[in-house]
Amino acid sequence: MIERIGRPGKFAAGVGMALMLAGCVTDPPKPETATVAAAVKTPAAKTVTNFTSSLRCMDDLLLAYGKRDIVITTAGIPDSTGKVQAGTKEMLISAASKMSIKSKALSFIDYDTERSDLLALFQDIQAAGAFNHKLPNYYIRGAITQLDENAIDSQAGGGIALPFLDLGVSRDQVSSVVSIDMNVGETTTRMILPGVNASNSLIITRFGKSGEAGGKLGKVGFSFNMSLNKSEGLGSGVRALVELGMIELVGKLTGTPYWKCLQIEKTNPVMMEQAREWYDGMSPQDRIKLVQRKLAGMGMYAGAVNGIASGELSGAVGKYQAENGLIADGRINFELYYSLLDADQPLAADPAPKIAAPVAAAPSGGRGAMALKLDSDKGPRPVYRLREFLQARVQLTNDGILYCYYRDNTGAIARIFPNRFTPDPFVKAGRLMTLPPENSPFKIKFDQAGREQIACYASERDLPLPANLKGADLTPLKVGSMDEIAAAFRKANPSIAEGRLDITVQ
Repeated sequence: MIERIGRPGKFAAGVGMALMLAGCVTDPPKPETATVAAAVKTPAAKTVTNFTSSLRCMDDLLLAYGKRDIVITTAGIPDSTGKVQAGTKEMLISAASKMSIKSKALSFIDYDTERSDLLALFQDIQAAGAFNHKLPNYYIRGAITQLDENAIDSQAGGGIALPFLDLGVSRDQVSSVVSIDMNVGETTTRMILPGVNASNSLIITRFGKSGEAGGKLGKVGFSFNMSLNKSEGLGSGVRALVELGMIELVGKLTGTPYWKCLQIEKTNPVMMEQAREWYDGMSPQDRIKLVQRKLAGMGMYAGAVNGIASGELSGAVGKYQAENGLIADGRINFELYYSLLDADQPLAADPAPKIAAPVAAAPSGGRGAMALKLDSDKGPRPVYRLREFLQARVQLTNDGILYCYYRDNTGAIARIFPNRFTPDPFVKAGRLMTLPPENSPFKIKFDQAGREQIACYASERDLPLPANLKGADLTPLKVGSMDEIAAAFRKANPSIAEGRLDITVQ
């Protein structure tokens, strides 16, 4: 039985950042007269004019950490207050583009549609068989949640009246607070990822014919300011909040030290708390592999990058610890992780999985022909018990296009790869892929005893889907048997590679 499940979020809850007023005008209103301003507890660390350099820094950071091919979309950041007119969707696209020039980390998909239900739209596209399109992994949502006009109001004036002359002087100064909340959700499950959020505020002080905008990350001591003219209004302030929010969101989503691009010191306790949450959320194997990749990128470790501890790795860790003021015990701990996280050297490449076992040549192929291996976590003839979950494995000898089908014990047949969650049918040679694919929000659970089957078909060249097999994924197809599917694929491509996995459920 194909069972849809929600995937738990990977990121522990992070800290929401708040932007506050930086003193940027002469004799400003006292910040303590506004509730939002009163939250500032630490002095500003650095003042900048915009986030262009920070976005470029994020591009370099994502490149160094090997983050790429994260597909995102958004319907924009609507204005819940009804008072701010700004093209927030275009601002988001521009920010994503600036962060991806070299790293290619983010791909923004815009379907130019007025449909609010993005998931239903993507499912319709997949049902039509458009598998060559990239579909978003994540979507950004949020809103301009607050615009408190005249939150801080200061007026001063005076005059003198004489029988022959009247003189008067006055000055008005008004500060307004604008806030933006942003979150990231999974496109497939519509689940908002815990901790991957940004909640920032900005105070704009207006006086005379010009305006000044000042902001500060109250918890971490980062500040910025900018000048606004009459025609710009709140637009530039909103752009600053969107760009800052994107830096924070992408950093939390990818687990990269985004605070470096905001010139925040690594000793800041808030950033250390964020890093601790990432560290605690990693598996021991992932921690070891990250250390291996970091030290290999520094030229201090030449062993295998496999997530397995070794004497060679302990020696390299001890050497790094001794050179960087840490306790040189050769152990992997949070202090080592945080120090490596802050290091500028890029990570070494994460090697692709190796071929697990020799794969027999396809019957119809000659030398170098495509072949596939299909088995499971319980071997080539698996026996599962009720309420267990299937974990099949498929592997190709050459780069190619792959289609896989599942038949349950009632005879119903559905396509399980590619699907709406993993829409690209292309698979790299040697990649050991699980079925259902890793991190997929659906699983195959055995709830009745009997015999079931998985069949996969692969080809080096484009593999057209036979007409009788076109239809929505993960739903029963109008076919009578697995043999009918095999015959359709063989007719379209006589040199196709194929494999079957017979499953017994007890």
